[in-house]
Amino acid sequence: MSGYSISTVSKALNNKKDISKETRNTIKSIAKQHNYIPNNYAVALRNKTSRSIAVIIPKITESYNSEALSSLQKQAEKENYRVLFYQSFGCDLKEKKYINSLNDGSIHGIIIIANDRPNTNDYSNFKIPIEVLNVKSGYSLEQIQGNSEQSLSKLLSA
Repeated sequence: MSGYSISTVSKALNNKKDISKETRNTIKSIAKQHNYIPNNYAVALRNKTSRSIAVIIPKITESYNSEALSSLQKQAEKENYRVLFYQSFGCDLKEKKYINSLNDGSIHGIIIIANDRPNTNDYSNFKIPIEVLNVKSGYSLEQIQGNSEQSLSKLLSA
């Protein structure tokens, strides 16, 4: 649409200095007129980081699980990460299925929320970082938030 090469458009949209201000403004104006939104997956491939994490939660309707998810999302957003969540309904097979599908490099890592059952699954054979967050019905809000922050911190530093 602009008449510029794909490379020039990309550089202009990414504020590279080797593109003139006039060209950059022209391209950005056209992008704005057409509601252009960058493809996050393409950006993730180029940058080799997705800025996304997945959370596998047993059951969203349990208040301690939803509180953990809420806390994780708030902390992730502070770190400029987005959260995708999957509900396993406490089924190990579903959990493994989700992990297998997410093990493709499209996300930074996975946090698995484990509840009153001991999490005995072995995650060592996956190439993606996986952190287990233990929360239980008797945990206080402060414990859930603290454990959530700790799990996210470990995951992002992996």
